[in-house]
Amino acid sequence: MKTGVFAVLGAAILVSAVGCAAPTQQPARSTAMLSAAISAPVAASAAGATSNDITSAKAEPETIPSSCVGEQSLKNVKACLPPGVFAKKLCGGIYPEVALGMFAKGTPWTRVWLAGDVEAWNASGGLTHRAKLAFDEEVLVLSRHSAGGGGGIVMTGAMASFDVLRWDGTCVSVMEGELTTRRPPAPKPAAVPWSRLEETTRRALLTSPKVKATHDSLDKACGSVSSPAEKKSCDKADKAFTNAVADFVRGGGTLPTPARRP
Repeated sequence: MKTGVFAVLGAAILVSAVGCAAPTQQPARSTAMLSAAISAPVAASAAGATSNDITSAKAEPETIPSSCVGEQSLKNVKACLPPGVFAKKLCGGIYPEVALGMFAKGTPWTRVWLAGDVEAWNASGGLTHRAKLAFDEEVLVLSRHSAGGGGGIVMTGAMASFDVLRWDGTCVSVMEGELTTRRPPAPKPAAVPWSRLEETTRRALLTSPKVKATHDSLDKACGSVSSPAEKKSCDKADKAFTNAVADFVRGGGTLPTPARRP
């Protein structure tokens, strides 16, 4: 009986000894785990920074194209088209500085004009809401949508539609029959949104005496409008200013590269 008691006591002492010995190994394991825990966020942070750098690089604005990448028939002309990806991004926002650059003298883009007053909207899913385009308004051709419905069905007499860029930096989709390739005597630009232009662009435009003079007249005419007569004067001044900007751009006036691009 005593032998059994001593055996049990011996086993208990042995277990206790082993249990007491175990903590002596814990600090080493804890130090290793702590080191790993500290190292992991640093590595993850470094990896995240690299990923962010790559993302930032990919998010750089597009270079404004300067040559055609394709042509599409529009009535009696072959319209010079910019890259499709650029056109899609351009029509996904409002970029007045880019529009001024693309309408500039010497650019290859195809100018066409509205054959009548038209209500249009951006059918490519951009930000432009329904807009009214006036007879003789000048636009640039960006892309072509084939005639006909989905599923390969072609409607008899259906016309192709085109995404076009206005002078104010917005896109709209118009039917081929609503456009003319014959330049009118006095092409009309859409009103240039002065307040949306970058400061560097505004300064460059104001180097033109005509732009400066019409801008001053616009400020004076539209500073306080409280009657139909004053509204008429304001509209007239706004039209004169927009035409002055268009003349500067068409005449080869120098503008800075836009910081805000698709």
